[in-house]
Amino acid sequence: MNKRRLQAYKQTKRELRFERKQLRTESKFRTKELRNQRKIAHLSDPGLLALKPATYTAGRMKASAWQKAVNEDQDNDFLHAIDSAKRRVVEPAAQKVSKPQRLQKKEKQRDRLNDKKSKSNNRLSRQESRLKEKHDSYKKRKKPKPKKKKGAKDTISAALKAAWKFVKNVYESEVKKFFLCLAIPVIVILLVFAIFTMIFSATSSHSGFTLGTYAAQDYDLSEAEKYYTELAYNLNQKIRKVGSSSDWKNGLAAFGANTGDLSDTPDEWVWGRSSVYDFDPVYDFDTYKLWSFLCAYYYDFDADNGDTEDLLEEIFNEEYEFVYWYDNQSRWEELSPYNYWGGGNASSGTYYRAEKDAYIYDGQPYRYRFKPIAITSELSQYEDDDGYLCITDGYRVLDAQNDYKETGFFIMDHRWYSGTSHPFYYIDNDTDTFFFMHGSERHDRSFWGWDGTDAWFLVSPTDTHIWNSSLNDVCMYAYYEKYKWKTECKLYYNVKQNKTFDEVIADKLGSMSHSDERLQYYSLLIGTDGSASMYGNHQTLHNLLPGATVRDYDLKREFGYEMTGWNTDSDGLYQGIKVYCTNGDKLKAPFKCKITDVNTDENKITVRKDDVEYWYDGTGGTERDTEVTIANAVLLSGFSEGDTVNDGQDFAKTTAGNVNFHIYIDTDGYGWDYIDPRLVLY
Repeated sequence: MNKRRLQAYKQTKRELRFERKQLRTESKFRTKELRNQRKIAHLSDPGLLALKPATYTAGRMKASAWQKAVNEDQDNDFLHAIDSAKRRVVEPAAQKVSKPQRLQKKEKQRDRLNDKKSKSNNRLSRQESRLKEKHDSYKKRKKPKPKKKKGAKDTISAALKAAWKFVKNVYESEVKKFFLCLAIPVIVILLVFAIFTMIFSATSSHSGFTLGTYAAQDYDLSEAEKYYTELAYNLNQKIRKVGSSSDWKNGLAAFGANTGDLSDTPDEWVWGRSSVYDFDPVYDFDTYKLWSFLCAYYYDFDADNGDTEDLLEEIFNEEYEFVYWYDNQSRWEELSPYNYWGGGNASSGTYYRAEKDAYIYDGQPYRYRFKPIAITSELSQYEDDDGYLCITDGYRVLDAQNDYKETGFFIMDHRWYSGTSHPFYYIDNDTDTFFFMHGSERHDRSFWGWDGTDAWFLVSPTDTHIWNSSLNDVCMYAYYEKYKWKTECKLYYNVKQNKTFDEVIADKLGSMSHSDERLQYYSLLIGTDGSASMYGNHQTLHNLLPGATVRDYDLKREFGYEMTGWNTDSDGLYQGIKVYCTNGDKLKAPFKCKITDVNTDENKITVRKDDVEYWYDGTGGTERDTEVTIANAVLLSGFSEGDTVNDGQDFAKTTAGNVNFHIYIDTDGYGWDYIDPRLVLY
């Protein structure tokens, strides 16, 4: 009995000790999680909004100025040696102590802590299960199985693992400390050097070169350009449809017009400046202004911003408005003489047959319906789906296929003259009756109608049989054309620019917080502050053409959806640039690259380099695979597919008056993206 009590006491003691262990473990993990989360929150703080452009620009201007110095002094071996050390040693080390890297490190530490906590909880759960199993195990009076003794092999293996773990930890710790101590003074020296280089570069160029930097990635800027030009392209496509004689109604309907009011096809389309719209259609898009605006609007523009597309649509809609005036002066004009199909008196006239049953209506667009048996094409086009003609109480034919609109045709009233055509019946004024003559015999008109309402547009079946004995149970009718529709319709249409691009941008930025700073930042980027535009100040690749920069050349076609002007034909999306040049111009390699593809049939050349370093990108540069496709060009003698070409080396020449450039960059490691070449060509 005492032995069982002792065993029970020991078990309870073990369970209490285990519960204390659980509490201590949970407390330890919660303390670490709280400390780590506070550091993450601190490192994630974006800082003051007004300082964002300056901070972003400072990081990029150092890299841009340094790159400019390296590119301009190609023969300075010492400078290039420092450049190599900077890229291979200093920047990787600096990157590891940068705020984003520290944030990333803390986030990874948080993830590791969560994993460690999960593993600890699993381990404690297993211990708890074993304790529960042992709770009353002493009652079973079973001896525990003897533990297996470790052999020499197991002992040596465990010792080697422990030794390796110790050495590894010491190595990692000490090496990190060593390189950190080495990198810090080097970083300081190179940063000071970069500042001096930056100042010298800005001074020598007499410009704000180091300041005018787009606070955005090339891919994001290119995507924004594509979306804005797509808005213009879609509007232009609808305008082009308005000018189509076959599709103009659908074009106006796309702008919200009521097609029911567009009864006549215009006989004249008047586009642009006119007596109605006394202004020219203007399209003043400038992609450099758009890029600069987005950077000033967001300070750190990202295409994934949820409201970017809405913002671009607001800008576009504030700029442009489609206007039109449908001037329809069309009218019915009476013919002289009328055009006749049948008719005349009973002795000499001709008539068409119709079914004897006809119908009268109230509350319909028409008053009567009857069904012709014989009919010509002039009239048959107005029949309804059941083959009936619908006429008014004045016997005017309605178009059953077009909302029962009036036509210029009438069914003859057999009592009266229709223009110059004699009626079938004549009136006897003495007796006030209608009659017709068949040979020398007179026949009074037999009634045909509805409850006292005579259907005078039909010759009654009885009278029809008298007129022609072979016609039984049918009526006769005739018709004529009294009016012709005179079309006099003009469609005036134009694009009205309510605000210029500059005015919309000024309004947008002026209505925001820190408006003065944003407007100044925009002016700096675009060059309206008195300095020349820096075009983002982050050129990386050599201009392929002989000139100093691609911006010295006129463009035949720009990146994005083509817009040569309002109401002009365009070819849609083009994700490159077409540059006017001279046939035979030498082309330079944009970087040290490999010629990966040559299409002699289409005069296309593709060059590629993996891990091209974009100095302006991010905080210390980013290496990205880059591919450049050139059209209207052939290789120079001595070059072929598979060859490697040095940076800036002549390797090809143009074959036409324009050359096409497409630049693909693997921006995120998941595939190729088109970039506007103007963003990266020097």
